[in-house]
Amino acid sequence: MKERYHRLWVSLREQLTDQENSKGGEIYSSKSDVLHEVLTLMAKMEAAQFLED
Repeated sequence: MKERYHRLWVSLREQLTDQENSKGGEIYSSKSDVLHEVLTLMAKMEAAQFLED
């Protein structure tokens, strides 16, 4: 299980970095926007992982 979450964490980090770079380093308007984006991505990734298993 540890390996699975490590892969998800790496994937999440890559997606957030790509998003930040594609927006020209645009900063989110609020902390809640950042948290919402991260939680949404995590939920999508966990759902995809669940479907793969």
